[in-house]
Amino acid sequence: MTRIDENQESIARIRMAIDEYEKQRTLDEKEEDNLEESSNRSAITSASWRFGAPERITNSRAFTDILKALGHSIGDFDTMLRDFIAETFPGERITYEQHIQVRPFKCAHITYQSLEDWRGLRDIVRCNPSFHKQRRQDCVLFDSDAPGMSFARLSALIRCTLESKRQFDVALVQTFKPSKWRPNTNWAGCQVHEQTKEYSFLLMDYVIRGALLRGTTKERLHYLVDTIDADMFLRADKVTV
Repeated sequence: MTRIDENQESIARIRMAIDEYEKQRTLDEKEEDNLEESSNRSAITSASWRFGAPERITNSRAFTDILKALGHSIGDFDTMLRDFIAETFPGERITYEQHIQVRPFKCAHITYQSLEDWRGLRDIVRCNPSFHKQRRQDCVLFDSDAPGMSFARLSALIRCTLESKRQFDVALVQTFKPSKWRPNTNWAGCQVHEQTKEYSFLLMDYVIRGALLRGTTKERLHYLVDTIDADMFLRADKVTV
């Protein structure tokens, strides 16, 4: 009887996650037309992403306090960003006196090619402290050299402008790493990922699509819900964790 209860609990958790995902997708679709007609569009054009719902422009030093006010346990955002720029754009010589302009956004439109039928599809991923009065920090699948599938939870969507006039779009994220933990009710293709505590930057160029990860009974451990659509199922089916 206990085994049956465990099976039912696992199924119920996954079903609730899918229902919530479909509810959020419906809200996204209703707002899609408004975003398309809005003047609040991203100034940077890309074949694979576009930011939406811009917020007030600030600078990298002030943004640390903004993140902490939102509950993020982050260190010195300005230093982290400067180190990231030095590593990613070695040609940029940024001195401490130079300011880095930061403009946060609340959502991003991600375009990708479906593995099901090769059609172009689009996800709307959000990083919003109050989306319909609820905090929302979506997850994304991104390209990396690590084996398996790489996921990250969005903490901020940011456009950075340097004094050299270079602009780039980046996400402040907490990445996931594969976990060997498995529930008592294991199933074929079960993937469990652990959300790290550390923050890092992810260029939007590497984001593939949105993803749904559902929390388990263990802190920081999440199931990958690969049944949200055929594309995600096919991507997960190719991977053995």
